[in-house]
Amino acid sequence: IPVYNGQHTIRFCLDSIRACDYPRELLEVIVVDNNSEDETPEIIRNEYPWVNLCFERQKQGPHQATNTGLRLASHEIIVFTDSDCYVAPDWLRKLVAPFADPEVVGVGGKIDAYTPDSPVEEFLRERFAGANGMRMAEGFPASLLTGNSAYRAESIRSVGAFNDNLYTGAEVDLAWRVQWQTGKQAVYAPDAIVYHKFDSRLKRLFRHFHVYGYSEIILGTMYGKLPNYPRTPTRQLRFMLGQVLALGTYAGSIVLRILRSIIQKRDIREETCQPLMWLLAESGSLYGKLQGIWHTRFYTQPFWEHEHKVI
Repeated sequence: IPVYNGQHTIRFCLDSIRACDYPRELLEVIVVDNNSEDETPEIIRNEYPWVNLCFERQKQGPHQATNTGLRLASHEIIVFTDSDCYVAPDWLRKLVAPFADPEVVGVGGKIDAYTPDSPVEEFLRERFAGANGMRMAEGFPASLLTGNSAYRAESIRSVGAFNDNLYTGAEVDLAWRVQWQTGKQAVYAPDAIVYHKFDSRLKRLFRHFHVYGYSEIILGTMYGKLPNYPRTPTRQLRFMLGQVLALGTYAGSIVLRILRSIIQKRDIREETCQPLMWLLAESGSLYGKLQGIWHTRFYTQPFWEHEHKVI
């Protein structure tokens, strides 16, 4: 479990893991603190002595921290989740069950939203919940997200673990490399459920889409020349143009809804909520893609081969 400034969610995560109906003697829990500036390390030390707390101080990013944890893990199966996730009591049993098949090298479980109680959380739930074990295109292996996934330990180590120069996109890259290099498959386990606690702030909504937009460009630079890759540079540019046009639509909708709210004496915030969130989502995605295009010099420079960038 990588964590950065997780004092408000780490108890939420670790308490749920402690409640799992999985034999305690077969389980080790490793939390990697990635330069937290809050009370996260103290909470873990004082309240969760059964957790192996370690630190990644050199590189910033979830996959950099996860690699540090991987070097300490000693068991046959490596399981990942995030510090703002709550796991179901039977999560571990359901997640590792498919490994009974020797041809299964990885498993991704269902990621759902944890009791969304704000419009932003509900919006993010509709966009991201359940999106695990998906295939980008015909002929591509399944993509596993580290919010809820597991691998055979030797398979991860045989491919060199996560590319720790990638701030985002590394989890999809790892899933593909593991399956291609081992010749085995990753499968989806919909009954192994993790509940993600989405942030209710609008700036975090923007950030979610910023990171995902950036990762699209990174993966396109790495794999865009493979047959059937769905988002080649040309297709991506067309899609981005559509996003630019959509921004105008959302902005116009916000203006019209404000005017209507004033005339009809309605709640402006309630009336403008949906187009505002779409405006932030599309603008965040576009910003991430433009940043990725700049960092890769329009898909030509794989910077991760020699340097690490934090976005």
